[in-house]
This record gives sequence, structure tokens and C-alpha cells, in this order.
Amino acid sequence: MADPQAFNVLRRADNDELVVVADFAATGRSAASFHDLVARLTVGYHIWETAPAPYGSERGMTGLDQAQRWLSGIRDSGLRVRALLGFCGGGVYAGVLADEIGRWQETPRLLLFDPGFAERRMLVEHIENFYRRLASSFTPDQLAQAQDRLHAADRAAADPLELAGFLGDLAHAVLEPAIVRAGWSPEASAQTANLVTGYLHWLAGAVALDPRAAWSAATAVNSATPDVGLNAMPADERASVVAKAIYFPVPHADLLRTGDVAATVDELLS
Repeated sequence: MADPQAFNVLRRADNDELVVVADFAATGRSAASFHDLVARLTVGYHIWETAPAPYGSERGMTGLDQAQRWLSGIRDSGLRVRALLGFCGGGVYAGVLADEIGRWQETPRLLLFDPGFAERRMLVEHIENFYRRLASSFTPDQLAQAQDRLHAADRAAADPLELAGFLGDLAHAVLEPAIVRAGWSPEASAQTANLVTGYLHWLAGAVALDPRAAWSAATAVNSATPDVGLNAMPADERASVVAKAIYFPVPHADLLRTGDVAATVDELLS
């Protein structure tokens, strides 16, 4: 089988059973990824990870546009989707994919890992996090100007997709030179700004999606980190947003690299 263009192939199998995992696939992050989880699984299915739209093509793509890109690849494969797995905001996309796939086959099982709804404020917070991490690469005046540009973009943007476009431009205009000043090569700095731009559009697309109907039948696997996933939701919402919740006494960053979590996923998928 040829590699699907909209996915990263994490595992191949000698059958027609497929598991799709939804996350913003990026290297270099501290939190464990589905690559870590899949390395610990024993189930014998094809496992594909959603890949972001190629840089330069994401501007203006809605969440449904991005989902359709993955759905086309899944449907064209002829494989039967056994389960959808989503990590953090990827759970929003996993829910939408599960609903749509249910139109042509039995609705696949849905597993969510530290699930959370996407919100517009998260786009601004993502850039603010970079400002903090790169603080030593700014003079006080540069940092003040960068913050002003960020808040001006937030005020000017009519919706999350427009905000993602503004902040993607800001990533190249402000973050990219700051990363160079931090000692990175121009090429690596540009690639990082591209990655930030892609993530902003991926996140913005998820803001407009409502996964609650799909999530109501899902199983959630949650870490012990207080402000993440189900732990961040009000108690009354937490009890009803998913069909079942399983909690593990591990931090969010380690959830997908924990052996007990992998054993539970193997059991749920078998």
C-alpha cells in the first residue's frame, strides 16, 4: 500500500484494520506523542497519524477543510477504521472524523487523551509562550513592541482563522529573528516559524468544531495534571462530556509514554 499523503504511517499490518491518531505532529516537543504510545502497543493494526497541511496551504482552511483532507485519504485506502485516538486538541478532530467515518461504515471507537476544547485565546497564549521562552533574545523595547503587535492582531481579527493568519505573519516577523538571535541558524528559525504557523491554523480550525456528540460515546484517558483535559473542566461537565473516564497518576507530558496507559489502550482496541 502506498503511503497516504495526509498521514504519517506509524505502523503497518497484514490486514485491513486501521487506527487513526489525531494530534499536531511536531518534533522536539517535551510532551510524549503518539509515536511513543504506538511503540508500546501490541495490537496488530495499521496506525496512521494525521499530518498537518503542508506549509503555505493552511491559510484559510477551516477545521472541516482539514478534516476532509484526512477523510479523503482514509476513504481512498479501503481500510476499515477500528478506532480514532485524539490527544488534547486532536480529540476535537478525532471526534469529527469518527462522526464522518460513521457515514460509510460502523462508527469507530473513540479514545481521547487529556481531551480539551479548542478556544481562541489559546492562539494568543501560544505566541505569548514563545515570547517568554525567548525573553533573553529581546531587548525590553523589542519585547514591548512584540506584545503590542500581538494584542493589536487579537483585536483586529474577526475570527480565529483570521487571527491565525495574523499570528502566522507575526511568527515570521518577530519570532523568527528572535530565534536567530538565540543562536539558531536562519534555516532552523524559518522552519520553526513555519511550524508555529501550521499549528496556529490547526488550532484555529478546531475552535469552530463541536465534538460533544461524538465525545459522549468516547472513553477518555486522563493524566493527573490539574489544569489539563478533564481535570480542567467544571465537575458537572466532566461527568457528562464522555461516556467513560480512566485516570492515571502521571503528568500530562508522560501520558502517552506510560506502560500502564499502553496496556489499557491495547485492551480497549483488542
